[in-house]
Order: sequence, then structure tokens, then C-alpha cells
Amino acid sequence: MSAQYDDIAREYQATKESPLRQYVEAFSFFNMLGDVQDKEVLDLACGEGFYTRLIATAGARRVAGVDISAAMISLAKEIEVQQVQGIEYHCADVVSLPDFGCFDLVTAAYLLHYAADTHALQSMCECIVARLKPGGRFVCINENPEQSFADFSGYTQYGFNKSADGPQEDGAKLTYAMVSGRKMIRFDVFYYTRMTYEAALYKAGFSEVRWVPLELAPEGTDACGAEYFQEYMGNPPVAGLVCVL
Repeated sequence: MSAQYDDIAREYQATKESPLRQYVEAFSFFNMLGDVQDKEVLDLACGEGFYTRLIATAGARRVAGVDISAAMISLAKEIEVQQVQGIEYHCADVVSLPDFGCFDLVTAAYLLHYAADTHALQSMCECIVARLKPGGRFVCINENPEQSFADFSGYTQYGFNKSADGPQEDGAKLTYAMVSGRKMIRFDVFYYTRMTYEAALYKAGFSEVRWVPLELAPEGTDACGAEYFQEYMGNPPVAGLVCVL
């Protein structure tokens, strides 16, 4: 898995200000997480630490963030120096994740769909299991495996586009083009069927795998109006995923 975010770290950081991030993604993510008070949490694909910091603010006892991009981890560490929360940051590839100890929760806002093939996907899942305590959970936001490639239009109003390279089958490359300020940034992910994801997760050792639809925070409707979110919520490009060890 390449560190494709090294050249766009600051631009990608700015996209976290989108209403979709705040009122749909973050709202859905923390509803799945539940109470993290006094928990030990490992945040994978943490980027510059956006969710990592929110998890620490929510009361987690120990928080560690991991990302393959050195530029992203550098940004995260800069912010930690300015706003000390006691968060550990590590630059590492989840496919071959070092031993940082075991955690009550492993989280990821976008991770599994960066696996370039099913072997890498399986390795990711096994590394996640290895970092969880018995009964621990893995909670993430992931590519929506139920979305048809024919339904990728309609997102321009939200500042991004999504396109597919090839037929809808395991390993197909998906490209996101996203506006950040005056700059267009691009990054690639990979498509896998729901069956492929679940097979890898169960094989790794999870006893329960549950897909969770996105939710819209009531404050989002107040801030932007229900119509603003209608296209995105009716055709969600991503979904929640909760796995129990």
C-alpha cells in the first residue's frame, strides 16, 4: 500500500471541514464507537489525527494513531505539540503492523479499501485482530460494497467525484477527485464485494461482522437543510462496519 497522501496531506486535512464529514461521517462514526471513556484505542489510517484527537477528547485512556504517510504523521505530531493530548503517533503500514500492544478498540475512518489485493486485505484484517484484546471491537468507515458502479454520479455538489477503472469485481480501482480550496486532489482505493470483506474478517478471527448505514445528525438538517444531504444519503458511497472479536 503506497503512501499516496504524502503529496496532498495538508489539502486532504482541509476536506475535514466539509458538512458531510461533520454531520454524516463523524456523527455515524461516533455512534458506532459508543462510549470510549477509559478505553485504549488504536486509530489506524489516522491521517493527520482528526478522529484520533476526537477520540482522546471523548475520554479514551490511551490513544495511538497509525498511518502509512510520513507527511500525515508529521502533521499529526505538529498538532500534538501545539495541543498536547498524550497521543502516540506511528508511521507504519497496517499490512505489516508492528506490535504497539493490545487495545479495547481499533478504529479506522477509511482503511480496508486501500488493500491493493485480497492478500493485502487478509493481512490487514489479521493485523487488526492481533492488536485487539479478547472481546474487542473494530469500528470503521469503509467503501460501500453494495453501491453499483453505475451510481457514482451526483457527488459534484459536495466537491468530489468518484469513478471506476474496469468492471465491478474484486480489486477494481476506484478514483476519488476532490476539491480542496483551489486545488483538485486525487487518490485511489479498491473495490471488494461484501462477501470478500466478510470472508477476510471472519477468517482473521472476528465472530461478528455488521454493516451499519450512515446516519445524518439532526444538526446537519438545521445547518444545511435536508435537501443538501438527500443525494448523498440516498446513494451513500461509504458505509459503517463494526466487527467483534
